Amino acid sequence: MQQETVQNIWLDYLVFINSKVVGSNNKVQEFKLFTDLVNRCLVTVPTRYPIPFSTADYWTNYEFHNKVIFFYLSCIPKSQHSKTLERFCSTMPANPGLALRLLLRYWEESNVQILKLQAKMFTYNIPTCLAIWKIAIAAECFLMGQREVHHLYQRALQKLPLCATLWKDQLLFEASGGGKTDNLRKLVSKCQEVGVSLDELLNLNTYRTESKNH
Repeated sequence: MQQETVQNIWLDYLVFINSKVVGSNNKVQEFKLFTDLVNRCLVTVPTRYPIPFSTADYWTNYEFHNKVIFFYLSCIPKSQHSKTLERFCSTMPANPGLALRLLLRYWEESNVQILKLQAKMFTYNIPTCLAIWKIAIAAECFLMGQREVHHLYQRALQKLPLCATLWKDQLLFEASGGGKTDNLRKLVSKCQEVGVSLDELLNLNTYRTESKNH
């Protein structure tokens, strides 16, 4: 049976079981069965798929699992979302969509300290996710952790050396903090060494400077 068909059957079945929970006289027991079923679904449906013409390589797709988890979240009070997402993240530590959803929930709860710590942990678990790096850096900036921001930029650029956005963001961060001209030049040189162009940003800044002079 095709994976897409299996996934659709699972989703339809979960929706059906949840509808039984809503109309049940014993909601606690029924919801426990529903939760067990969700967990069974997540465990039995694969996230890794073989790459055609390769027996050693796989690609990972969490789209279906996230769909199931987000449906489950819609069935529980919002006050339980953080704990539930934390539990699912612990079983799928490399799931970027789930990680971002948890970080968003922390932000909605104004829990910036926990957001900062969790985002930093995710930078180790999912080091190629640009959005997580940006959130981790933004959280440190928000909490005035300037030294840690420097460290995060260094780590991020080790993992994503060709990401022009990160180079530009770091350059702007250094400049806004009154960075020395020599340090800014060194940063631009490093960027150019790896083959990333900052011409667009530099031209924009030059244009702004010229506009002020006229």
